[in-house]
Amino acid sequence: YLPAFERVVTQARPATVMAAYNKLNGVYAGQHPWLLTTLLRQEWGFDGVAVSDWGAVNDRIAALKAGLDLQMPGNPADDAKIVQAVRDGSLDEAVVDRSAARVRAMAERWRAEPGGFDADAHHALARELAAECAVLLKNDRAVLPIGPDVRTIAVVGPFATEPRFQGGGSSRVNPTRVDVPLEEIGKLAGERTVTTDPEGADLAIVFAGLADADESEGYDRTTVELPDEQVELIRATAAAARRTAVVLSNGGVVSLEGWHDDVDAVLEGWLLGQAGGGAVADLLFGVTGPSGRLAETIPLRLQDTPAYLNFPGEQGTVRYGEGVMVGYRHYESVGRPVRYPFGHGLTYTSFAVGDLAVEATGDDSARARLTVANTGGRYGKHVVQLYVATAAGPVRRPARELRAFTKVALGPGESTTVTFDLDARAFAYWDVAEGRWLVAPGDYTVQIGENASVIVAEKTVELAGEAVARELTLDSTVGEWFAHPAVGPALMDRLTAGMTEEQRARAADHADLLRMVESLPMHQFLGFLPSPLPEETLTGLMALSRRRG
Repeated sequence: YLPAFERVVTQARPATVMAAYNKLNGVYAGQHPWLLTTLLRQEWGFDGVAVSDWGAVNDRIAALKAGLDLQMPGNPADDAKIVQAVRDGSLDEAVVDRSAARVRAMAERWRAEPGGFDADAHHALARELAAECAVLLKNDRAVLPIGPDVRTIAVVGPFATEPRFQGGGSSRVNPTRVDVPLEEIGKLAGERTVTTDPEGADLAIVFAGLADADESEGYDRTTVELPDEQVELIRATAAAARRTAVVLSNGGVVSLEGWHDDVDAVLEGWLLGQAGGGAVADLLFGVTGPSGRLAETIPLRLQDTPAYLNFPGEQGTVRYGEGVMVGYRHYESVGRPVRYPFGHGLTYTSFAVGDLAVEATGDDSARARLTVANTGGRYGKHVVQLYVATAAGPVRRPARELRAFTKVALGPGESTTVTFDLDARAFAYWDVAEGRWLVAPGDYTVQIGENASVIVAEKTVELAGEAVARELTLDSTVGEWFAHPAVGPALMDRLTAGMTEEQRARAADHADLLRMVESLPMHQFLGFLPSPLPEETLTGLMALSRRRG
């Protein structure tokens, strides 16, 4: 989970980072020295303000010492505790001064400038961005964009007039205005008839999704299904209209089962903000082409999700048993069918990729080049997704992992060359023993995906990486001794010294016997040998394991 936060902190350089409510390995996040200081500030270089979630501070003194600068909301009783702790010497005044200086610096840096802002320009930008984010999931018979053959449009569903455009709880903001989908559709409909009766309509557009009460902060949904009344509305409309499109508004993934096959098109809008209604109208009529891609998988069942057996945990504890196999990494690694995979999204034109070339640019880096062409008849945007697949290294790797992506805009018949420079992190795994990212020597397959499930081009590159040999002791297992690249062959030579070629061959034929004792500590294995190895031999082999490079 950390790489996503790392990317934001190190590249976007945010002014603040918020500490969560929960504990991590028994320590509250808001007073966790490793999270707030070792990782966030020392490793990632964060120099802004660490702020608590609302009411998330359990022990203000411990939080200050750990690196939490700002408590939300302020609490006079906790302020008094800070003063008392400084006076009695249990809290270094320099710690308080450090946090106060960070808060003061933030206030001075982001002091509001006079003059206000251009609300119209901001709204226009919001409309543009919303259109980029919506994902066209399904478009059978090319019912979208709405063509000249569509003369009557039925717009149904409560979200058509009262749009759901933002989250609940503390994510709620005050919009400067709100675009109403029905009104925006009417503006672009021209001479077409826009009605609310789907019976016999050329196209019915159903606005469905989740209400504020269905998803908010502080509690979790217990299902991924749409409310029953929404499903009934979609199915009834699809039965009455000639063609049906569904526009969804929801913060988290919802299931499409039970109605997906009844409709012709599905536009997943998510929560598109105050200009979402206008953006949806632009997409429906083709003023803008859809180009969003799924940032999460839409499963067939809640039970298929990787965290199903681990979340929400039991007796106050959640075990992150899925490890790195979260999201699409799980579905692709176990071959689990899904409704729509990570990275899926349709456009109003077509694209083709080709001429993929991959070359190593160092021991742990590579460059990938490919061409992208618009092979359809409309202007559009395509998201090029680069995945890496490998079995290199001592840890279990997902079937593939997204390592780079970019969006290109092309007119009909146009093409362009896309280049990805892949650094070590594109190929690395986290090595627990070393406490750092490592690129293992081996083959890495660079894949270009239409989405996480559909690969359209791939090339394999060999990287020298970094061969890491673990330091061995007599407590190390027999398997670790024999797997060591330098020690393993040397140990086998010592054990077979004096044997004839025939005896060596017989020993090789009984390699399965060695597998039976691989998990034993070496000091136990030595007791099974017919003759002991000299102490100087063991000392020399352990010294050999300490040599790097």
